Amino acid sequence: MSEAAADAPATAAAGEAKPSTFLDKLSRFTIGKDRDELPEKDTGAASDGSEAAAPAAPLTKWQKVKNHFRRFWIIHVIVVIIIAAIMLPILFIYIIPRIAQDLLNSGSIVIDSASILQPTSESVMLNVQSHVYVPGPFTVSTDPLHLNMFVPQVGADYPMSVLELPSNKIHKNTSMDTNGTLFTPFTNYTSWQNFVHNTIFLDAGGLGLKGTVPTRLGKIKKFDLDLDKSVPSKGLNQFKGFSIDGARLQLPPEADGTNLLANATLPNQSVLTLEIGNTTVDILSGDLKIATGYIENLFLKPGNNSFSIRGTANITTLLHNIKPVLAYQAPFIKNGYLQLTTRVTNIKYNGSTVPYYTEEMGKLPLVAETPLLGLLIDTLKGALGSAATNKTLVQEVKAKIHENHVDMHKRWADVADNSTELELVARHHLETLAQLGV
Repeated sequence: MSEAAADAPATAAAGEAKPSTFLDKLSRFTIGKDRDELPEKDTGAASDGSEAAAPAAPLTKWQKVKNHFRRFWIIHVIVVIIIAAIMLPILFIYIIPRIAQDLLNSGSIVIDSASILQPTSESVMLNVQSHVYVPGPFTVSTDPLHLNMFVPQVGADYPMSVLELPSNKIHKNTSMDTNGTLFTPFTNYTSWQNFVHNTIFLDAGGLGLKGTVPTRLGKIKKFDLDLDKSVPSKGLNQFKGFSIDGARLQLPPEADGTNLLANATLPNQSVLTLEIGNTTVDILSGDLKIATGYIENLFLKPGNNSFSIRGTANITTLLHNIKPVLAYQAPFIKNGYLQLTTRVTNIKYNGSTVPYYTEEMGKLPLVAETPLLGLLIDTLKGALGSAATNKTLVQEVKAKIHENHVDMHKRWADVADNSTELELVARHHLETLAQLGV
């Protein structure tokens, strides 16, 4: 065989890939003469000459986050448990009660109506109907409440009594009433009298409420809130608008000595219903007491209250003091009126004096003007119905009163301008009434 022929198979064999065995691969990493050729560097092309595959797309942030949590989820769970163990007690003990307290402080309480009944020197029967507004979407459950009532001007350190309220669920605007009419003793009599004073004399007063409110927010453990609020309310404003709508002398007097009958109106602009009791009053002309009146079972509801006054007029006192009485009444007689002042002297309930009503209402003189012509006509009407009266005399007097009725006010003004004539006319009629048995 020639040398060229011998090299041909060798060259052909060299062009073919050598079979790769484990020893061949190992020889590449052998140090020394037996080391095979090092592997070729990756040039980005496939071994068969084709182009390399496209690189993978980069991960998004969300995919990276998911991969992170898949790998380290156990660590995050442990961190959450630790944070919850620290924050939940703080949330329940401090944050939620603080939020609830702020909501209660920003809320409001309004008294819709109240009644103060069966007054004694030591207690009353109290009924309060109110509503409370607490902002926010929460529903708060309360236990029965025992709230101190106090006069804001006096202070919460001197509560006058305790207001008992049942348990309730409060959500936004909620009614909150007492369980009916409750026996309510006074814890501080002076504070109660101050409350009565403010109620009678002020146009707008207030009622203070203070106490602890045991409460729950949903199923959360109970916690206590502090209530300290002044609840606005209307007062009686000194019974502004008091009037004596009609009066007459009773001829002859009734068996019990009553010889003066009057109808009066006492306004009550507040939301309070007040049971006062049997009320004794003095009726005065200026500073002179001319009669004593009696109001049976005075009971004031919101609005105008009409009631009867039965009294005894002292004709002898009027005769002895006719000059100062007429001097005081002359300006009012010109306009056809008598000005009378009513002053409370005693109030009793079930036979016992009610000291706070007696003292506070006794400080308030109630002044009203009653029509003089109406008094005379009503007196004559009553007298005409009595067989014991000299009807001829009454009819003559009645005819004189109705004579020239259109000019009556001018006649009264003319008489009032002449004090001597006024005194003579008044004395004559008073003496006549005295003879008739008044």
